[in-house]
Amino acid sequence: MRKKQPVTEPWCVLLAGREDPQRSGITAQGRSAAAQQPALTKRDPVTATLRRAAMLTSPDRIAAVITAPADNWRQSSLRELGIRNLFVQPSQRGTAYEVLLALLLLESRISPSTAVLFLPTDNTVDDEEVMTNSLMTMAEWMADEPGSVFLLGAVPQGPHDQLGYIIPWLDAMLMPTGVYEFVERPDVHRARKLINAGGLWNTFTFGGSVDSLVRLFRPTFDATIADLRAALQSDPIERNLVRSYDRLTPVDFSQDLLTRQTDNLKVLRLLRCGWWPLKSPTPNPPHLSTLPHGSNRVAPPREQGRSTPIGGA
Repeated sequence: MRKKQPVTEPWCVLLAGREDPQRSGITAQGRSAAAQQPALTKRDPVTATLRRAAMLTSPDRIAAVITAPADNWRQSSLRELGIRNLFVQPSQRGTAYEVLLALLLLESRISPSTAVLFLPTDNTVDDEEVMTNSLMTMAEWMADEPGSVFLLGAVPQGPHDQLGYIIPWLDAMLMPTGVYEFVERPDVHRARKLINAGGLWNTFTFGGSVDSLVRLFRPTFDATIADLRAALQSDPIERNLVRSYDRLTPVDFSQDLLTRQTDNLKVLRLLRCGWWPLKSPTPNPPHLSTLPHGSNRVAPPREQGRSTPIGGA
């Protein structure tokens, strides 16, 4: 059995930059999903995620990335956080910069080896105990292997073309395994193939040490990192950060970073807990028979004749 090491409390960062505090954390896109699952409308995902973080760490180690203006957020459930732990981005420039901003704000306050868990707020969970236990397990693995980045993958409830799919090397239940392939937002037909190959939904819940997470951005984003660091160390910060953000081109953390760095990733399976995204799949996708002959449908590893990632020798 794996010997557990003493675990320093991690930081938890809520990714709320795309949420609307006036709508209790449910985005316009998510309202369609909520309509299909009535229980979702009775919950505030932001509040639920905040409570989840409070089960993992101390209140002073919980932060949230939000998008300006911040006044409405200070009237929301996030008012429980200290002002120093509200990371305000001037505008939305993609999930990659939500993550990077949080890391750059934390790096001056904590050691490079400190574990940081990123928790999205655009989902709901039925069984919080199962979810919390999975996150605690992830935090333990992050402490044991500070050089790795860990992802939480959920068993798919069906094909969904608005989510990422993580194909693990092994069908491991209680321990993390390497990532064979990461596919972001496949069409429904390819999603079915990925599920048959053992693919998991990317819950966008992930973590690692500050150092291992920053390394995902390097060297491609070195100039941007230097520019943002300079803005965050300047006076006035707000004005200079706005100027830096105005120069940014939107970057998606999963599609533009994770899909290209599978060697640095490990995935931990999330046991069934009713995890559900506040994103709806595309309605009425074209039937397979209506696709043009020779359409670009990439087969999963088993069908390509490559070494089998799951259950292989």
